[in-house]
Amino acid sequence: MMRKFAVSILALAMIGVLDIAPGFAWNLPADRATMGQGEITEILAGNDYPETTTYTKRIEFLDFASYGKKFTQVVIRLDPKKPRLRNGKKLVVVGGEPGSEYAVDFLETVEGKEGMGIWLAKRGVTFIGLTRVGRWNFLASDGSGSWKDIPLDQRMPIFNRDQQTNWSPDDYTVEKMQAGATASASNINRYPKPGTELYNQMLAAAPLTVLKGYTLALRTVLPAKERHKSTLLYWGMSTGGAFLFPLSKYVTPDGYLGWGTSNTGLAYLYRTAKQGNFKLPYDRSGLRVRERGTPDFDIYTKEVPQEIKDAWWQNALKSPRFKSMEDPTMMFGAAALAEMAARLWTADFLPASYRKEGFAKFVSDFYEPSFPPKALKKVPVLEMNGTKDEVLPPKVVDAHREVMEPYYAKCRVARVEGFGHYLFRQENNKVVGSLWLKFIDSGYFDKKK
Repeated sequence: MMRKFAVSILALAMIGVLDIAPGFAWNLPADRATMGQGEITEILAGNDYPETTTYTKRIEFLDFASYGKKFTQVVIRLDPKKPRLRNGKKLVVVGGEPGSEYAVDFLETVEGKEGMGIWLAKRGVTFIGLTRVGRWNFLASDGSGSWKDIPLDQRMPIFNRDQQTNWSPDDYTVEKMQAGATASASNINRYPKPGTELYNQMLAAAPLTVLKGYTLALRTVLPAKERHKSTLLYWGMSTGGAFLFPLSKYVTPDGYLGWGTSNTGLAYLYRTAKQGNFKLPYDRSGLRVRERGTPDFDIYTKEVPQEIKDAWWQNALKSPRFKSMEDPTMMFGAAALAEMAARLWTADFLPASYRKEGFAKFVSDFYEPSFPPKALKKVPVLEMNGTKDEVLPPKVVDAHREVMEPYYAKCRVARVEGFGHYLFRQENNKVVGSLWLKFIDSGYFDKKK
């Protein structure tokens, strides 16, 4: 009798009915439950998902045109020598740019150690890092994309690799705010001056331009033949989620991993409305570049000793440390989206082809990425966050789920006690990465037969 019971348990585990794995001392948290310190300690002390392979790295620079302007999409791919398989298919994780950072943050944390992309690659998972247009510094002398040599107060998006010099202070105005920095607001903003090439480029960097670059990147480095032999999972770190959710319309994944992941503009609008804030649609964000300096960095490092924080900040300066065109889409800046569309429609550089379907279609294209696409109904979503997430605490995640779950194939929420928004440390990567791989092993993302 006991033997039959054991065989039954093993069979259930193999098909993903039970969230267990042979030899694991820890279990996956139930839906909306929190993994506590005891299980976190078990993961850190153990080696349930050891390194299994080496990997290679390649960076692609892909030029494309959008709204009459040239853009260069940067994409990074890490290929493990020995791929990890699930149901005979290799695992591919696509990371969408984390906030004011760029794709290199998936390779190296501010701690100066390996990022989550490398952690996954060493365990057999192919990792693709997407950099949002404007975030790669093509002027970096070493070709690394680093912004370290450009002063923080002079950073504006650089949209293509043809640009030879940094933007001049004459190309933009600076606005200093009285209020301090928050997760969604900065104390220093910069705006391009009308008539400058910076202004024109920022107008053309519309929501669909970002998605066009992402789609080009994935179809280039993950061609259809390989895609069909892969289990494709998206992870939009921080603001990356605002574009990886609408991306499913163009390249539909097999699932969404989550850690510190934002959602659609619709979700953002809904949860702020539940909090009694109805000002969001009127935010002046259309052509705004928000400097993410030390006041912003302090939000996410309050419990870090000052000497460590200072060292981390020097590493963080390699990243862009600004936010720009993602704000209207992510925060449903309805007025800003309408303004951008109207300004672009009247611009003399806009190709005539964009006017053929009329002004109504043109404006609606600016709003589309803020809504969940129909393709999401086929896709399971895993939301994971730390209980101390500075921008997406449990109540925010629950509000996003409340409005978005009807658009998913299924949804599950898992929380990790004491973790914050960013994966700053190696132990963060190990815990979150182990949870991801165990969720995959449990069959959560398997397609129903």
